[in-house]
Amino acid sequence: MPVIDSRYGIYIKDSKPVKVCQWIDCPDAEIGYEDRKMKMCARCNVVRYCSKSCQRLDWSEHKLYCQISPIMDIAEWMERHESLFRWALIEGLRLRSKPSNIFQYVLLVEITRMDRLMKGVAPSPFFVESMRLKKFSDMEAFMTPDPCKDSRKIMEAGGIGQGIVVFQVSDRRPGGYTLFRFQYHDFHEKPSGEEGPSRTGWENVTMGVVNGEIPISLLSRRIEGPPDAASSK
Repeated sequence: MPVIDSRYGIYIKDSKPVKVCQWIDCPDAEIGYEDRKMKMCARCNVVRYCSKSCQRLDWSEHKLYCQISPIMDIAEWMERHESLFRWALIEGLRLRSKPSNIFQYVLLVEITRMDRLMKGVAPSPFFVESMRLKKFSDMEAFMTPDPCKDSRKIMEAGGIGQGIVVFQVSDRRPGGYTLFRFQYHDFHEKPSGEEGPSRTGWENVTMGVVNGEIPISLLSRRIEGPPDAASSK
């Protein structure tokens, strides 16, 4: 299933799928499927089989996660979780005590298309694999010539600056694409210089909520409210 970006009207064509039968005990696995015509599961449009026999034999396992694939709109997915990624920027960059970090780092979020995972096809079209801070210099090939331009304008007006979240979408296929998308967050709040309570594990909290593993109701209301520059380790 191709990825779309409704914000920019972009349609990203699927890379050519690898020919492999989903049934783990397929008798033809050793000789390969180069000259075989593969059939895709009509319900989830994710897994493929070399024969109806293999599909029947694999059904007891596949039925546990066979679901209709969601529309893979990366712009809609990013917007849905925007407040969480903003919160992660505040926590990861420690914007209360070290506002200068906004001029040095971006938040890199590595995600995988849900239909590329062997298990767990779910209503969410993307799965967050990892989150970490990266220096601007490490992302130079994908950034604008002056990524801090807007940050300086906000800083001159008394604010902290503009935080950047970079989403790297892996295709998980040989020769498949790697897509980069950006999300910008303006912080007009004045830096306080005060260190708040240490909040560890901001990466796991954000990934847990986005991936549906942690109910949003269990988290602090501060995540959904205005940013308060709470700090992390």
